[in-house]
Amino acid sequence: MVPTGTQICVIFALIWGALIASGCWEAYVEGRSAWDKGKLGWKVQMGPYLLTGYHFYLFYIMYPLLFALPFVFTGWNFKLFGVIVSAYATGTVLEDFTWYLVNPAVKLSELFTPFSDYYPWIRVGGKKIVPVLYVGGIIVALLSWFFIWK
Repeated sequence: MVPTGTQICVIFALIWGALIASGCWEAYVEGRSAWDKGKLGWKVQMGPYLLTGYHFYLFYIMYPLLFALPFVFTGWNFKLFGVIVSAYATGTVLEDFTWYLVNPAVKLSELFTPFSDYYPWIRVGGKKIVPVLYVGGIIVALLSWFFIWK
């Protein structure tokens, strides 16, 4: 079974909706304590990137398990998997941006200040252009689309 265009749109809408909602609740819970600031639990430095236990369990365990639910009912479907990967990868970009957009304690303009140095950036002439994770999410989504479900 190949997901139809309508089904693909619904999958993207549901996954993006869930991740935007996650960005909203995360913004209200964290306030100015972005990423690893004030979090309990373990933290692992991975090059320029710091992975917290909180984010590991949320983004690498909980969400993938939830997004695997359709396979319980449909069986394994490689094209559906590709659509879910693309929606999830782009949804994480939306989730992070939503955090800045709705956070009552952080201004959107702080995205481009030293406040957001907790994750690596693509810089040109020392100026922040875009977070590396945003570009990574879009690249993963495009690769999934190109090689799995287009």
